[in-house]
Amino acid sequence: MFNIIIFLLGAGIMFFMALRSVLARRRLCTQGQKVTATVEGTVKSRDGGAYVLAFTTAGGSHRLHYPKPARGKSFAVGDTVTLYYDPDDPEKMYVEGDRAALGAEVLYAVLGVALLVLTVGIAR
Repeated sequence: MFNIIIFLLGAGIMFFMALRSVLARRRLCTQGQKVTATVEGTVKSRDGGAYVLAFTTAGGSHRLHYPKPARGKSFAVGDTVTLYYDPDDPEKMYVEGDRAALGAEVLYAVLGVALLVLTVGIAR
């Protein structure tokens, strides 16, 4: 019985993480600033490589570091991207079409389903 509770808690956490990520991305797309940013280059960040995205708003010029995905589409210097960001917390951002963010959401959901399947297998 204890194993079933553990697996159900794990599945709940995975589904919560997927939902939280989807809602955060949607919130940025609906309530955040939408700008066209230019890729100025790459830098080393604490989490690995990052793109330097530059854009201008009424508040001035901005340069943000956006994490480079391990896989998927990479950007070249000079490319333009659509960026959604929170002006109050610019660290919260999303580049339109970034499949890395979508991959994390899918991974959480798949892990949640796998834990539910294991729970059913244990309960039998």
